[in-house]
Amino acid sequence: MSRCATFAFEPSSKSPLSDFYRSRVAIVALDGTRTRSQRFLDLEVFRTREQASERATTGAMAWIDANSGKEPLALPTNFSSLD
Repeated sequence: MSRCATFAFEPSSKSPLSDFYRSRVAIVALDGTRTRSQRFLDLEVFRTREQASERATTGAMAWIDANSGKEPLALPTNFSSLD
């Protein structure tokens, strides 16, 4: 598992039923020793495992850059505030 700031990520590439590999990554937001939240990204499909893994790593780093410091601690809701 790779680490970046308060996030950790694990790239994964799977070959479901064909000669292609789906690029996937699990991103975990850490708060000290506990997991604060998780994100799972399914990305593109590639011909080689290496290409899929490289894309998963690039995708994880881009997601972390875009969302670092904006990680919500509560579930989103459609309810209006009563204030």
